[in-house]
Amino acid sequence: MIENKIEELFNSINRSNEYREYQEMVAILDKNEEIKQLIAEIKSLQKKATNLEYQQNEDYNQVDKIIEEKLKILKSKKDYQEYQDKLVAFNRVLTVSSLLLEDYINDKVGICLLYTSDAAD
Repeated sequence: MIENKIEELFNSINRSNEYREYQEMVAILDKNEEIKQLIAEIKSLQKKATNLEYQQNEDYNQVDKIIEEKLKILKSKKDYQEYQDKLVAFNRVLTVSSLLLEDYINDKVGICLLYTSDAAD
């Protein structure tokens, strides 16, 4: 029974407009070579900055500045902005779902604890 309810919750999430719109934006970004290239460059620079900082090399500050410039460019792209909006909306759905699941579990555990404590008395 519990598995069925959890499955219903997951199916509900998968059918939600927020998830569908998020997936559509992921597909759009996947086709946008400019954005993909920017993201790849930023990731590479982040790795470089992390390694430099780990080595206590002050050059990481310069790399961080380049990262900031590239992030500004990325965040100025309409498709990326829309992706971020859809991601935030979908994350809200996931947060609410998580809270519902947590409340459900807490209710069930609370009931079990009551029965367990009654049996111990």
